[in-house]
Amino acid sequence: ACADLEIVQRTAREATELCRQLLAYSGKGRFVVEPVDLSEVIASMQKLLRVTARKNVNLRLDLARGLPAVTADASQLRHVVINLVANASEAIGTAAGSITVSTGLMTCDDAYLRTTYLDDVLQPGEYVFVEVSDNGCGMDSATRERIFDPFFSTKFVGRGLGLAAVQGIVRGHSGAIKVYSEVGSGTCIKILLPASAE
Repeated sequence: ACADLEIVQRTAREATELCRQLLAYSGKGRFVVEPVDLSEVIASMQKLLRVTARKNVNLRLDLARGLPAVTADASQLRHVVINLVANASEAIGTAAGSITVSTGLMTCDDAYLRTTYLDDVLQPGEYVFVEVSDNGCGMDSATRERIFDPFFSTKFVGRGLGLAAVQGIVRGHSGAIKVYSEVGSGTCIKILLPASAE
């Protein structure tokens, strides 16, 4: 009975997150923004992330301490990280593999920001990042160019908005996305968020 109740609660949470995902992509989502510590947000998700990853995947967290705050909606950031971990797990498949979720701080200049997605109004400066890397199948250039298209999927049956929703959330937080991937060498996706002045 307790197990059934947990399944119902988890399903309800997933349905809520899907509604938020649709709203985030459409630009109609309501962000509740406040200064947050990205490492603390991810640390609070450890159990959920381990459930999101397949059992054959070794999930490692490498979270920097003392990061500047980012002005963000914590629930939206959680959604981004869950989505990235789920995608990384799918890329690994049934073989043994590993996913690393790391955070940190970096100074981004104009040249670097021009190599990211969503570099439309971004200013050089300090950015807090979360990076999700895996040793899965990787992507070729044609796939990399389409990963943020709505409903694009490398699976036979697409599962929804996926990275398009991630892109919408990052855009709503004045951030950027950096993608590194090669076939057979895995994928690394880095989300950059401007460090808060607070």
